[in-house]
Order: sequence, then structure tokens, then C-alpha cells
Amino acid sequence: MINDLIFNVCLALVVGICGVIAKELIPLIREKHYETMKALEATKWAWAVDIINEVVKAVEQTVIEKHGEEKKAVAHQLIWKAFKEAGISMSEQQVDALIEAAVHAMNGEKAIKE
Repeated sequence: MINDLIFNVCLALVVGICGVIAKELIPLIREKHYETMKALEATKWAWAVDIINEVVKAVEQTVIEKHGEEKKAVAHQLIWKAFKEAGISMSEQQVDALIEAAVHAMNGEKAIKE
């Protein structure tokens, strides 16, 4: 009888402690999950920008016989292939804007060197 009472008190304490821990731990886990997902998204954007910048430079240096929209089409193909392999998703408009930014930055670097 006393053993049952001690067991029930211990069980109640364990359940109470677990409840308190869960009450405090679950919001903390959710917050960390949100922060991690945000950081991951930022990392993916950084990867995307790096991929686009490198592809634009590579196309500019290697595709000599094409100009303008033809070069942009080659860059698009290479970018989408790299994005697929890296698991990055982005809209066509976002890619176009980043390509234009990369070309603008590259042309600015050329102007500074000259």
C-alpha cells in the first residue's frame, strides 16, 4: 500500500516534470526550427547568386560567337541545370533579374579596370 503510494507520487512527479519540460521545450524547438529554415533559405539565395554570377562570367568568357539574348539563353540553360542539381527553386523573373545584375556588375568591373 505504501509502495503504491510512493509509486503514484513518483509517477505524478515524472509526468509533471515532463509536462513542464514540454511546455518550455516545444516553443524553443519551434523557434530554432524557424531560425534554421530562415538561415537555410538565405544560404540557398546566396548559392543561387553565386551560381548565376559564375555562369554569367563563364558564358561571357567562353561563348564568343553569340551575343546578347543568345548568350542569355545559354546562361539560362546552365543555371537551371545547376539549380536542379543543387535543389534550388526560383522564378524565371528572379533569375532574369539576377542575370541582369551579374552582367551589370561584370560590366562595371570591366569599366573600372579600363
